[in-house]
Amino acid sequence: MYLRKSFLNLTKNYNVLCLNIVQQNLYSYYVNKNYVTPQFLTNTSQYSSNSPSKCWNCNFVYKSDLFCSKCKVLQEPPENLTYFDLIGISRSYDVKITEIQKKYKELQKLLHPDKYSTKSEKEKQLSENLSSLVNKAYTTLTHPLKRGLYMLKLNGITISEETDNINAEFLMEIMEKNEEIEEAANNVEKIKKLVQDNELILNNLAKKIADAFRQEDIEKAKSFLIQMKYYDSINNRLKKLKHDLGIIE
Repeated sequence: MYLRKSFLNLTKNYNVLCLNIVQQNLYSYYVNKNYVTPQFLTNTSQYSSNSPSKCWNCNFVYKSDLFCSKCKVLQEPPENLTYFDLIGISRSYDVKITEIQKKYKELQKLLHPDKYSTKSEKEKQLSENLSSLVNKAYTTLTHPLKRGLYMLKLNGITISEETDNINAEFLMEIMEKNEEIEEAANNVEKIKKLVQDNELILNNLAKKIADAFRQEDIEKAKSFLIQMKYYDSINNRLKKLKHDLGIIE
């Protein structure tokens, strides 16, 4: 019994030690690892205010690092941190989904709340909040419409739900598309064809949106994103029909 208890205590202490080692090396891991370099860790001056902050744990003066460079504990992220900064990619509509997926997995692994189970309540809460923020960033940046709308938001622009300023011819086109879907509701082949056609339209719109953002023509990007919003809605409707009809591709 004594040996069993000693072994359990030794195992527990070893696990705590491992967690502490992981915690102490998180900062250097980020700085040194080439394919995961979130910009808020390596370019602090970009997000810093004129007055430096102090680490809540050791009072060390720092400039918007996610980890205190002295005691290595998690810090509050800068207020002007974008999803692009968080994931560690440049602010562009043209993104590589595989790159986002790779960096997302690494971030979630390093910020997972389980790694902070033995830490202070403050760090536990910070890890939960940051993990949630990383999830939101991933969901937004990997979705063409959400990514575009987010980039508009960064430029101080939002898209209204009203249709007053939308081209009447375009609205008629959308109505006709919805009528086609209704007519083909139980026809598997027709639904497949509509899905292919709609995906082609969405892909073409994504290219136009990318070009508009590249040229810094925000109004043009907004115009194409309004169109994408309608076709994305059609896409969701078609996905539901595919599911209901048991279409697997």
